[in-house]
Amino acid sequence: MKQLAIIFLTLILCVPTFAQKNKVVTIEINDKMKIDMVYIPADTFVRKNFYGDTCRPLGCYLKPVVAKGAYNGTDTIVLSDYYIAKFEVTQLLYETVMHKNPSWYNKTNTPELKNNDFDYRVHPAERVSWYEAQEFVDSLSALTGRHFRLPTEAEWEYAARAKHYNDHFSGSDDFNEVAWAWDNGGQQTHPVGKLRPNTFGLYDMSGNVEEWCSDWFSPYYYEPDTLYVNPTGPPEGHLKVIRGGSWGVYPNRACELDTRRGEIPTKKTNQGSGIRLVMDAEPVKH
Repeated sequence: MKQLAIIFLTLILCVPTFAQKNKVVTIEINDKMKIDMVYIPADTFVRKNFYGDTCRPLGCYLKPVVAKGAYNGTDTIVLSDYYIAKFEVTQLLYETVMHKNPSWYNKTNTPELKNNDFDYRVHPAERVSWYEAQEFVDSLSALTGRHFRLPTEAEWEYAARAKHYNDHFSGSDDFNEVAWAWDNGGQQTHPVGKLRPNTFGLYDMSGNVEEWCSDWFSPYYYEPDTLYVNPTGPPEGHLKVIRGGSWGVYPNRACELDTRRGEIPTKKTNQGSGIRLVMDAEPVKH
């Protein structure tokens, strides 16, 4: 029994730790502003596609729609390594880079919240269109000398699932543990990083605000029995993909990873749409 215990302990010690597998790189903007980027190693995963790659609002709910001609199954995707932000872009970070703040839940539009210790600066930036999100990542890249960008949808989904492909939400089957949605969010955004992270150490992937992706939306992009290497979506379109749930939707389906695949016009803004950064990978020193 003693030998078995020693062998078991040795096996535990030999398993790579979370910190080793998911290295965090901190990018300094100034003395007070830093961005934590989590390293995601290259990998292959199977992408779920149970509802024909789209869903439509029906009142306050989302109704899955199988688009005619769309492949309803799974696809194999190969991704190169990349970094993804631990937190959604906050209003403070957006203000620091862009010198303006389009968000609704800030000091201008929500004065009644000041009495409740409401600090808008740590809430996610919202009411940002896709073009404004792209302008932000370009400005941040110029400011830091790093190549920041919006995630591809495949990068976003892999990071959200974090190898737990059967979880309903990013990091749990219980949305209350990981996501601010209509049922628990008090009809407003919340400070980033207050709930439990997923296995990769990423917060708010299934709630708080939805997050823009770089891809054009199409229900016909993925085809059966096809291997995709670093897919970036269709070459053109009219709508951009947005992923994850928000404070303004019901968690049933609206925040679930298997069904929540949104599409929004590039110039549209709302209080539930925000940004999560991706940064191109550089050699990682362990």
